[in-house]
Amino acid sequence: MPLRLLVVACLLAGATTAFAQEEQPIKVSARAKAACLPDALRLCRDAVPNVRNVLMCFGAHREQISNRCRTVLASYGLQ
Repeated sequence: MPLRLLVVACLLAGATTAFAQEEQPIKVSARAKAACLPDALRLCRDAVPNVRNVLMCFGAHREQISNRCRTVLASYGLQ
């Protein structure tokens, strides 16, 4: 019984850490905002201002993203 409790406690601690990491805000430079905001408003209006949701939306609309925004996304390691 104590081993089972220890395993559950470890799992909960790991889940809490993962959840906390997910909630960290994504910092976007002014240059990135200027380059990608028009695409975000055109393609992902419902996702704005949530950066994570905009990035997920961009993934679904890759072919429609402007070259200017693509360049910025590539500089962040996103393609």
